[in-house]
Amino acid sequence: MSCMTRRTFARRLSLFTASSLCSPHLAQAAPHLSRRIMHPIAPQRPPHLGTTFSQLQCYYMELDSRKAFSEICKLGFDRIRLCAYWHELQPQQNEWNFSTLDWLLDRCHHHKIEVVLAIGMKVPRWPEFHFPQWVSDRYETGSGNEPLDRRSPAVADLSLQLVETVVDRLRFAPAIRYWQVENEPFTQLEIAGGRFLSPEFVWQEVELVRSRLWQTQKILLTNAIHLPQPKLEEDEPAFQASLTTADAIGFNVYTKVPNGNSGAYLEPLESFWQQLKQWQRKLKNHQIEPWIAEAQAEPWEPQKLVAMDKAEYPSATPKRMQNLVSQLTAIGYDTVLLWGCEYWYWQHLQRRNLWWHTIQKLIQA
Repeated sequence: MSCMTRRTFARRLSLFTASSLCSPHLAQAAPHLSRRIMHPIAPQRPPHLGTTFSQLQCYYMELDSRKAFSEICKLGFDRIRLCAYWHELQPQQNEWNFSTLDWLLDRCHHHKIEVVLAIGMKVPRWPEFHFPQWVSDRYETGSGNEPLDRRSPAVADLSLQLVETVVDRLRFAPAIRYWQVENEPFTQLEIAGGRFLSPEFVWQEVELVRSRLWQTQKILLTNAIHLPQPKLEEDEPAFQASLTTADAIGFNVYTKVPNGNSGAYLEPLESFWQQLKQWQRKLKNHQIEPWIAEAQAEPWEPQKLVAMDKAEYPSATPKRMQNLVSQLTAIGYDTVLLWGCEYWYWQHLQRRNLWWHTIQKLIQA
């Protein structure tokens, strides 16, 4: 991907509303859902607490990514998920640049933080599919009703080459404990431009990674769960597809998201939590690690790539984050990765330290 200004990114950002997370008739009921809140329980943390760090998100927020990451590492997380961005690693077809990932991995090793490295054509943060510009210029990478790997086999082959190169280059990094193969690969969402991948292709990637695992490294796959209640015709097949190949499965959990531009928010119904509990039990029965790969800990507001123009937003507060972690821990999830560390750091720079201090207390709990 060629360099773009943040303003250009904002113009290109498609509106990612709750319509991508729920069916139309559920969206119409949204005004009544805002009264539903998570069950308050005593604060607690899981055995493994972590976060996802994105140098791309730092770019959007005009943060120095190295300074931000250095401070985030000092918080004391058990695990951090890093992102292997294709456009950053391979800016030209025959050119590779691992300098950013090498530095991030070195910092994690220094702080004794276990790393989950997300690899593939689809990894966290907008626009999800992080194609280099030379790939987008030559091949079909747009939206469609069929999985992208089937519509564009040349891109699929290039992605396999990417995965192979990254794993071969970095597998001996002492901090890496998990390889996440793609990010919510089976879910068709607006934020990803309507693009998704086939189970067969992801399994091919997983087998490639598994053939190169070093020592006790494991494979993580991630899935979404719809709001305000599970959409089982989509959520369950994605779960089953992950169940056959992964050592750990993580769910991305958001508990307050905007319902378009209506001013209302969608929040989980009881069936949302029941489904998470049911999946947790199935994973335990299959001896697969149950993870929350993304637990909402930053605002999600309509038509905003990053919600930064106000000091506070109703979609995310430190207290909501704390309650969410406690509830997920009570359900039985062993690892919870908080989503939003760049946002806490930005708040910290503004001398608004409630997020930062709440995270510190939660880590020490």
